[in-house]
Amino acid sequence: MKCLHRFPIALLVGVVLVGCSSEQPKGKSEPAPKTYEVTGKVVDVAADKRAVTLDHQDIPGLMKAMKMKFQIDDPKILEGIHSGDQVKGHLKVEGAKYVVTHLEKQQ
Repeated sequence: MKCLHRFPIALLVGVVLVGCSSEQPKGKSEPAPKTYEVTGKVVDVAADKRAVTLDHQDIPGLMKAMKMKFQIDDPKILEGIHSGDQVKGHLKVEGAKYVVTHLEKQQ
């Protein structure tokens, strides 16, 4: 009979341990990517056209103005873009990954 009194306690401990698990439930994923407008001056274009460094203005809802290197979605985006050009485009943010998906010169 003594074992029957321990069963509810063992069950409770098991439930608490499962509830404290650090694993995320299956089916939960990263938040959907967000897209922001970015405006600024091109500081540098990588030789392989896979990255661009921009001295950009504030990106509302994301970050203050700063000089930052961004990855490029497609090297064709940088065709005709050179250091010193004023540009405007789109920045996709997915977790900690920042990728320019569109960029065009401003007059």
